[in-house]
Amino acid sequence: MKLSYERIKYFDMLRGTAIIFVVIIHSSNKGFQFSSDSFNFNFTVLTRQLINIAVPLFLAISGYFLVQKNISRWGEYFSFIKKQIPKIYIPFLFWSSVFLILEVLIFNQSIASELFKLVVFQSSGPYYFIALIIQYYILLPILKKLANFRGLIISLLISFAVVGITFYIRNYMGIKLPLILYAGNFPVLLVFFVLGLYLGSIKKISISNKLLITLVVTFYILSCLESYFLFSLFRNGGLAATAMKPSSFMFSFFLIILLFKNIDFFKSRTLEYLGKISFGIYLIHVLLLKIIPPLIVKIVPSLIENQLVYQSLLASSVLSFCVLIILISRKIFPKKIIEVLGFK
Repeated sequence: MKLSYERIKYFDMLRGTAIIFVVIIHSSNKGFQFSSDSFNFNFTVLTRQLINIAVPLFLAISGYFLVQKNISRWGEYFSFIKKQIPKIYIPFLFWSSVFLILEVLIFNQSIASELFKLVVFQSSGPYYFIALIIQYYILLPILKKLANFRGLIISLLISFAVVGITFYIRNYMGIKLPLILYAGNFPVLLVFFVLGLYLGSIKKISISNKLLITLVVTFYILSCLESYFLFSLFRNGGLAATAMKPSSFMFSFFLIILLFKNIDFFKSRTLEYLGKISFGIYLIHVLLLKIIPPLIVKIVPSLIENQLVYQSLLASSVLSFCVLIILISRKIFPKKIIEVLGFK
């Protein structure tokens, strides 16, 4: 299926939307420090159920375009791997090294522990996504065989099973699993990558918008109810907000189908631009999240008491500085350095 220029621009807008959601998610943690009957807590839980689509959306977009890659021969496959993996791994390695240096010099962490984090893609928590997408690149010839309705159902069942197992291990057995294990293993979010492969391989999505909207709203409500139920059981705000639960998966599943079905759903040059530099924003936003929050609290301490205002200011500040850093870097550095930084 040939992609038009307008369609590619639309998917850049989706990437732009997803990276905004990623920054908002990582700006929201203070909301769980308030009591469960407060506005701040409930605002955080309810908004997180909407924006938890961020990572699933990124994976679906990747699958949507990768299904068209011709890798049926070994030579084509190895050429793809040789080209694709370094594009994301080299920038990851650079910024992981930055985190390593900062942790050792400023926070007195041991070099050995920080090197281990680098090796397991955990110099920064969100870097699990790099490990995840590399797994999908490597498994692409196998996963492309799932780009049909039967394969989609199989991948959904696999994802549900892995989420259920890891949930039981973490919350009922009390075993602490690192993020890279419970979020960075390929089966857990497999359904979204396969959904992208499937949607990229069919000519038309036959489900009506009315039905899709109904399903999206229904599963959003269920995800909110499931979140409060989980909180009542475990008194854990992070667990209440998690995207790793069946209702959230189904909400993201049907919302992705709705967004991919309606290519002219919305237009925004700002979102399009953010989508084009989304990888760079992803790589550096956590670094800024270490710097900006203390400054906000120091300058206007009272803001911390209103999660809506605080989170909005923090997320917009982080995004603005990310864009500024990328813009300046593209102006002053040569192409090779820009590629290493992940700002291409």
